[in-house]
Amino acid sequence: MPTLLIAAPLALDDLPQGKGLLGGTGGYAAMAAAPLAHTQLWARGGKDITTQVRGILEHRGIDLAGVDWNGATTRGGPGVPRSTGYALPEVEPTQADDLGAVLLADLAPDEWRRATRVVQALPGGETRSLVAAPHVSDLEDQRFREEVCASADVLILPVASAVALTVTTNPFDAARALVSLGAKCVILTAGHLGGLILYRQKATTYPAMPVETVDGTGVAASFAGALAAWLTGAGKDDFKAIKRGCAVASGVASICAQGFGPKKLLGADRKEYLERFNRLRRSAKG
Repeated sequence: MPTLLIAAPLALDDLPQGKGLLGGTGGYAAMAAAPLAHTQLWARGGKDITTQVRGILEHRGIDLAGVDWNGATTRGGPGVPRSTGYALPEVEPTQADDLGAVLLADLAPDEWRRATRVVQALPGGETRSLVAAPHVSDLEDQRFREEVCASADVLILPVASAVALTVTTNPFDAARALVSLGAKCVILTAGHLGGLILYRQKATTYPAMPVETVDGTGVAASFAGALAAWLTGAGKDDFKAIKRGCAVASGVASICAQGFGPKKLLGADRKEYLERFNRLRRSAKG
C-alpha cells in the first residue's frame, strides 16, 4: 500500500468540552488519512502524550516511527497562540516505503524548508505528490509564498485568506495568482459552501456536506489529511483524482465537525467516508 508521509504539529488540545484531547494539525490530518492510506507521521509529540493516548493513534494504524515522545508537548485550543516551538523532531525519516504523497501542514518557514529537503532526499521523494496546507500568516512573506507555490502540487487555503493575500477581488483571481507562482493546483476552501479547484487552466467547484458544526477544531486539517490520503491511494494528482479527493475530504471534514475534538473522526472508517462521498455525488447530480 502506498505511504502518505505527514509532517505537521502534534499537540494536546484544551477545549471547553475536554482537556488534553489529542490533536494538532498533524494529529487530525493523520487520524483522517489513516482509513484511506498507510499513514506515517513525522512530528514532535513530547512526554505529556501518554502511552494510553498514543494508543489512539496506534489503533488507527498510524506509523509513529517518526514521532519523538521526549521533551515538551505542544498545547493548543481556542485562544491559545500558535506555538513558536519546533513541530518536527531532530530525527528525520530516512525511508517511507512506496512513498505516494506528502502533506506538509502548519509548519513555520524554517521547518517547511527543512521538511522539503528531507522529503526530496527520500526514495521517490522528487516524484511524489506534495500537498501543502501552510499557516496563512506565514504566507504574508512574499518570498515564502513563492517558495510554497513553486513546490506544491496541491495548495490548500481558505478562500478569504487567499483573496486577502493576493489583494484580489474574487476567488478565481486569487487562485490564478497562486497558480502563476508555480502551484500546479490550488484549492480554496469555503466551509459549508464547499470550495473552488483551479488545476492549471481547468476550474470547478466541490460540494460540502450540509451538517451542523458542533466543534470546528481540526476540520481544516482533516480535509487536508483525507485529500492527501486519497491522492496517495489514487497514485496520481490529476484533475479527476483531485476532484474526487476533494469530495471525499469534504465528507471526512463534515464527520469531524459533528463531534467534539477528534471523537467522531475516530469512530469513522473507510466505509463511512465513501458513504458520505456517494451522498455528495448524488446531491450534486440532483
